[in-house]
Amino acid sequence: MITQWPLVFFTVFTQLSAGLALFSALRTRWGAGPSPRGWKTAAIAATVAFASGFFSCGGIESGAMLAAQISCLLLAVFSCGALCKIILCSGAACMAGSLCVLAQALAAVPGELLSPSGFFPFLLFPLCTLVLGAAFTQLPCLDEPNDNAIRYGRFYLPLRFSLWLMLVITAAAPCLIWEDPFMKKASFYWMQTQLYWMGVIFSGVVIGLSHMGRITLYLQAAIAFVSVLGLRTAFYADSVHGAIDLGTLYMR
Repeated sequence: MITQWPLVFFTVFTQLSAGLALFSALRTRWGAGPSPRGWKTAAIAATVAFASGFFSCGGIESGAMLAAQISCLLLAVFSCGALCKIILCSGAACMAGSLCVLAQALAAVPGELLSPSGFFPFLLFPLCTLVLGAAFTQLPCLDEPNDNAIRYGRFYLPLRFSLWLMLVITAAAPCLIWEDPFMKKASFYWMQTQLYWMGVIFSGVVIGLSHMGRITLYLQAAIAFVSVLGLRTAFYADSVHGAIDLGTLYMR
């Protein structure tokens, strides 16, 4: 299996940063107080993602990947601004993160946009963003108050909802018979890739852990990250969604 690690890290850390930005903003709006460590972590993750994107593209790219690189850089800048409590920066960081995730999904479409292989990245990438953001933002080390009234974690509902959707979609995709030739080829790769099924299984593990209370919050975040990393590694390795097969990535 040939793995495009810079591309994997670019998308995973971008989605971690975008998720942290989104849920940090929501957390403040819902009256739980500011999250300076959340914004700091979002800025660091976006910086790591931008560096990985630079190496994965061999420099500055064009089309959708250029939009993803610019949005990722803006995400890092606005997250720093939100950390410094500059007005409107939290909302701007959320918008930049959303645009970056959508641009990455667009760049991963191997054929027609209105096809199963075209829809799949637009389902998977936002779900990964929500999973990572919800799992990490509710950690005590990221300024989450130790409120015993919150039994499962502040964002357990969006976390479980996103995990269930991701579990169903990723488990079903390799098992279905596709007429779309790109999706058919991709599902063939995923069916044989252990990292892909590890990601699917681990998303189910996080669902189970989310029912065990706040004591498992750190374990939830760690396994959720491994789950997304496994799915993303398989998504780009030897797959029609990657640059190795068919040379389709970065073309939009």
